[in-house]
Amino acid sequence: MKEKLIIIGIGTTAYNIFKVVQKYEIHDVIGFAVDEAYRKTDTFCGLPVYGIDQIPALFDLNTIKVFVAVQWNKLNKDRRDIYNKLKDRNFQFTNIIAPSAIIHAGCRIGDNCWIADNVVLEVDSVIANNTFVKVGAVITHFVRIESHCFISASSVIAANAIVGEQSFIGVNATILNGVRIGKKCIVGASSVVKQDIPDYTVIKPKIEHDIIQYREDEIEMKLLAFYRK
Repeated sequence: MKEKLIIIGIGTTAYNIFKVVQKYEIHDVIGFAVDEAYRKTDTFCGLPVYGIDQIPALFDLNTIKVFVAVQWNKLNKDRRDIYNKLKDRNFQFTNIIAPSAIIHAGCRIGDNCWIADNVVLEVDSVIANNTFVKVGAVITHFVRIESHCFISASSVIAANAIVGEQSFIGVNATILNGVRIGKKCIVGASSVVKQDIPDYTVIKPKIEHDIIQYREDEIEMKLLAFYRK
């Protein structure tokens, strides 16, 4: 029997999570929930919207699961705060793991984690609580991702690297072997990080490019020359 699930949130991320769950039939979504101050509608995606404070009175918390569907707002702070609040109130969390994800032996995944389509988690990697790993990301062996992180699509985190708590790794970024990213860091899209990064650091990729136009006969030789360097 599928777990009964209430999705926390009624925004784009909640909608995306609902569609993923529907597609793969991995949970039985029975509704959505938000803080009462934000409950401006009674239904979302055709299901009821509850105030979070209503849930313990309406449901046995031992028989339902929740998932906090908030992305990287305020460097994951919004998701962290909601998660911690519900954890303190004994709510039970689930994970959203796409069947297409490849999860190798010895991997450990916390709770309230989203492991999206085509993610690869190699041997003995660790994904701590409340972390989102988006489409096509590759987490290689012995990597540790601390709690409340966001790992964007197509990023690569190489062996023995550590990503500190509440950090954001941008689309197509690469963290090389053994590198430690501090807590609350932002690694910009397409960055290549080769050295340890202290807490509260922003890494911006170099986006300027030299633009040189060649003749057709010249350009055909440039790639060959590039790879001979």
